[in-house]
Amino acid sequence: MADIIQSAWGIVYYISSDNEPRYLLIKRYALSKKIERVAPKGKIQAGEESQVAALREVSEETGIPINQMFIKQKIGKTELRNPTNQKGMVNKDVTYFLIEYTGSPTTVKIQDAEGYLWMYKRATITEVLSLLYYQDMRELIRESYNIIKNMKTKDTVKENFIKSL
Repeated sequence: MADIIQSAWGIVYYISSDNEPRYLLIKRYALSKKIERVAPKGKIQAGEESQVAALREVSEETGIPINQMFIKQKIGKTELRNPTNQKGMVNKDVTYFLIEYTGSPTTVKIQDAEGYLWMYKRATITEVLSLLYYQDMRELIRESYNIIKNMKTKDTVKENFIKSL
């Protein structure tokens, strides 16, 4: 069996003025030459922790300073295998992290590499689900949305409790 590439992805969001999460997706050309939207991602370097790789890769691909991103939690891991050794396909383990971006989405700039075309900066949950081709990515976005909503609910309960003291 071929080597397994270790990769880290960031499901990056920020909270908009209407208090809803918005997602940062990259528009690029897939191997098939079709346009697809994906989360920022990349290979984990030797000796690097997956969380560090996710932040580094998001920063490299979007220009977001690492100090404006906070990993909220790991939200999944998938194993992508190429059992038939199809050309262009690799064996990969991908770890996904939910990352909150605290800066302004207007300052995000993607690097001009890897076929990247554009950064979709203001995607609502509904828009993201309609833009993503891959079912597993749609499921991760749905899960991330539920996690974010749950975090916000817990924060509101905590704030109300503290106010009542």
